[in-house]
Amino acid sequence: MYNEDIRLAIDVGSSKVCSVVIRRDNFNEPEMLAIDVLPSESIHDGDVMNTSEATAAVRASVSEVSKQCSLNFTKGYVGFGGKHVNSYTGWGRVSGFDFASGVIEEDIVQAVRLAASERVEATDHLLYATPTAYRVDDGTEFRKPPIGMHPESLEVQALLVVSDMQHYRTVFDAVSNAGITPIHGGSTLVAEAEHLLSSYERDAGVVLIDIGGSDTEIAIYNHGRAMVFNSLPIGGFHFTNDIAYAYELPFENAEAVKISAGTLVGDTVGFDDEIDPTALTGSERVIDVERSLTRVSVSNLLRDRASETMDLYKSRIAQVSGLPDTDFLTVVFTGGGSKLTGIETYAKLNMGLRGRVEVRKPTGIKSLPDDVSDPSMSGAICMALRALDRIERDNHVERKPITVVHTNSDGAESPQHTNGSENEGVGAKIRSLLGR
Repeated sequence: MYNEDIRLAIDVGSSKVCSVVIRRDNFNEPEMLAIDVLPSESIHDGDVMNTSEATAAVRASVSEVSKQCSLNFTKGYVGFGGKHVNSYTGWGRVSGFDFASGVIEEDIVQAVRLAASERVEATDHLLYATPTAYRVDDGTEFRKPPIGMHPESLEVQALLVVSDMQHYRTVFDAVSNAGITPIHGGSTLVAEAEHLLSSYERDAGVVLIDIGGSDTEIAIYNHGRAMVFNSLPIGGFHFTNDIAYAYELPFENAEAVKISAGTLVGDTVGFDDEIDPTALTGSERVIDVERSLTRVSVSNLLRDRASETMDLYKSRIAQVSGLPDTDFLTVVFTGGGSKLTGIETYAKLNMGLRGRVEVRKPTGIKSLPDDVSDPSMSGAICMALRALDRIERDNHVERKPITVVHTNSDGAESPQHTNGSENEGVGAKIRSLLGR
């Protein structure tokens, strides 16, 4: 296993750290080796509140995946998103093309570099850049690269996805201090767009909406081009907080009520049944709910918040110029907040959509069965897949097995090299982490 192309990806999310170990098997198919999700109080609303605690969370998460696959890691890819990631466009101009070949791919790359150098501020760090439009001498615009043409000059419009420089450095410091050298940093939303959306959808027009804990990220594509990547300051935790505030519940219980008992649409059978929030989490603590807690009352709260949220989505989509009739756009939801029952139907009705609307999660990965694949894992898994697809062959493994220290009955410690047989399977680990 040591000579294989094994990747570690670390997703520093809005409230958790997720580590994924992935490789390509002998048939060149992606295979999951290990995965871990660790909630972290040091990360709040996407901000790293305490670097040392964030480092401890990264170290613990990487340690867990190391145990699962019996490998040590020294470096990895780092993904993040949320309010610290944004996008804007810029133009770069090149000229002096070779008489024989005309415009070549290197010219377009150079134009994108110029666009980035002129547009990206010193307070931002460039995560991703892609050409979106082309313009030649007389102002004629092209959607496709004018390879082989012989204009006097070529202007290329680029979409530039950036991160706040301070946040970028803070995240990288947290990972570095955990003993992992971050060799690449990227937007998890870009990775999700590449792996959850088909090329046909990106051509026809599609909106990807990742509902995280504290915010929602939106990516829009049309004619195969990325139009915008940005975020809104509202996420799944806002739905949970509404329930927690209305019924004076601990956050953990309110989250369980939201997922298990709430719905945005659907059958009204049992809507008047009382809900026991204690039973949903298995907590021994008895919670006294003064207001009547029923499915209908919880669902009404969720619908109120969802209506406001969908209006924000519509407003953000409407701000993007050059889209076709937005009623016929495909809308894809992902992220932990997309697990709200009935969100597809509610979005279709509330946003006036006539195109396809669905919730998606990563698929097509060996050792990650569909029953344990989850929308909340999209960012981390897609980041790992992007590392396999887009970045040159690499191996993040330290070439020696990990050592696990066992304590004997007499209290003596006996170090043993592990082959992984004593660890839980990946599927069992994920089920436990996702509360399944």
